Parts: sequence; structure tokens; C-alpha cells
Amino acid sequence: MKRIIALILSVSLLLAALPALGETISATPTTTAGTDSTAFTGTPEELLQQWYQLGALLRENGLYPFVDLKKGDTGYEVTALQTRLKELGYYQKEVTDNYGNGTYTAMRAFEKANGAPVNGEASVTDQQALFKSDAVKYSGGSTSSGNTTTNSASSGSGADATSGATK
Repeated sequence: MKRIIALILSVSLLLAALPALGETISATPTTTAGTDSTAFTGTPEELLQQWYQLGALLRENGLYPFVDLKKGDTGYEVTALQTRLKELGYYQKEVTDNYGNGTYTAMRAFEKANGAPVNGEASVTDQQALFKSDAVKYSGGSTSSGNTTTNSASSGSGADATSGATK
């Protein structure tokens, strides 16, 4: 149910925020069997890039429909979470779509550094603080360790704006 609500909110925000991206998608009205619809032109790669940009923009502005994440969750939200934790220095492993021990440890360190309740879970409030431009960067102590190669498909803060986390 949370994912459905998050998806509906994401689509609504997508429609409202597209002009703010500064890039336009050309839309051509079409009629199919008497029904008006809008067809978007552009390559799938261009549309995907704009989708990633929208997700990043929504996160930066605190408008992203975050969902609570914990150990065992998988999906795009986990990838975005790990990517941001890595940007701030809390996460040292390879970015994946699995919320495992490394993500748990990194979240605990982030929560501690930010004065949040330390439980290793990425609550909506934790994620809102994490994606702010003034989020506290890692300054020492223990974090997750391991391979420092970042998955090229998920580098940057441009993870998909849809709810791909599974519970």
C-alpha cells in the first residue's frame, strides 16, 4: 500500500516538477479510438535520464515520497540511499539494490552523526535529512567497508523516482 501511494504521489509530483528540470520533453497530442492522450518523443535513454533528474530534484527539495527502508529491502530506493551515504562518506561498499549489513552500519553512523535515534533503519525522516544539501558528512569512526567500486548504473544521486523497494 505504501508503494502504491508513493507511486501516485511520484507521478503527481512528476507532472508538477517537469518544467523545473529546465529540459523539455516534446509532447505530441494523439487521438486513439476517440481518447485524447499525450505521446512523449525522445529516446528511452533521454526519458530515463530526465526521470533520474526528477528523482534527484525531488529529493533535494524535500518533495520525494520516501518509504521506510530496513535490512532485507531491495530496489531503487536502496540504491539511491547507498549512493547518498557513499557521497557523504558513510558507505564504502559497492552500491547495489540490497539493504544489507553495510547499509545498516552506514545508516547507524549517519543517524549518530545527525542526532537521530540510532536503529540502522532508514526512516522517512532519516532520508529527508540524508538528502538535504547540508547533510552532515562522515568525519571518522567505523563505517561499512568493502569494495569501493561504484556500480556505474547507479552512480550519482539519480536513482529512479519510483518506489522500487520491496518489503
